[in-house]
Amino acid sequence: MNEQQPPELPRTHPPQQHQTNPSGKAEPDPDYTPMDGDGFPNILSHLLKKPLSIIHEINKGDKNPIMVLFMITLTCLAVFGFVLGIFSSGQQLWIAPTKLIGGVLFSGLICLPSLYIFGCLDGMDAKIHHVAGLMLTFLAITSLLLVGFAPVVWLFSTSSNSLVFFGVLSLLVWLICLIFGLRVISQASRSMGRGKGGNLKIWVVIFILVTLQMTTTLRPILGTSDKFINLEEKQYGISQ
Repeated sequence: MNEQQPPELPRTHPPQQHQTNPSGKAEPDPDYTPMDGDGFPNILSHLLKKPLSIIHEINKGDKNPIMVLFMITLTCLAVFGFVLGIFSSGQQLWIAPTKLIGGVLFSGLICLPSLYIFGCLDGMDAKIHHVAGLMLTFLAITSLLLVGFAPVVWLFSTSSNSLVFFGVLSLLVWLICLIFGLRVISQASRSMGRGKGGNLKIWVVIFILVTLQMTTTLRPILGTSDKFINLEEKQYGISQ
């Protein structure tokens, strides 16, 4: 009498997030596709939901969202800077937004060459204007996230008198938004031909350090001073 064998169960394989081709490079992200439509509302929606589609348009598409991204960045940074200025009021209502806009854009500008270099070392297949578009998309997303935290920051700016506490809170909000924004750089780099290297992680650390140093260079962003930029400590060090 033959014994019946139980049917063999089908083998399942764990899903892979990013498959690799024979060259060892990651396949493009499914969201790295042309953007549907154009116009400010559509770009704003894609920036929050499918930012890789905007990067795809910058790299390969016919639409050019650069100016819209730039205006979103300026507007959002101005709004968040105004909320920071409410803490001290007075002239800080325009000084804080000005310093915030200048500091963030200048940080992006001086870190752009290193992003291009580390991206190329990591296998990114892109030209310098593609990387500039990637940087601007990242700054626009980060600025939008800052506006999302603006009501919370406003609440503490009107109810707290502690400069240290408000400064730590503002710095924490900036780092949170920065970390989420930097994820776009990592996702886009895979779609733009990045290999398995970790060079971009080094650039992330560099950018964070530059932005933190910028808050010292442009001080005071919070609080008041009789000077637009306080460089007394630098001058003191030189005189020594």
